[in-house]
Amino acid sequence: MQLEKGGCLFLYTDGVPEATDAGFELFGLERMLDALNINPDGEPTTILANVKQATDEFVGDASQFDDLTMLAITLK
Repeated sequence: MQLEKGGCLFLYTDGVPEATDAGFELFGLERMLDALNINPDGEPTTILANVKQATDEFVGDASQFDDLTMLAITLK
């Protein structure tokens, strides 16, 4: 894989798509992709904040069993 100028690489652990709400429903890949595409050309901090906000809103007050680890890199 080669990252082109302006391209963004998003890495995450399984805790992101496996975050669960109070009904034990998973956040899932589709919701994660939706959050990534809110502002796909945004800075890495914006992209990470969008995914974090989406997971937080989905999870609510439900206890989590895994960490949420994410890294976004944009080649300038």
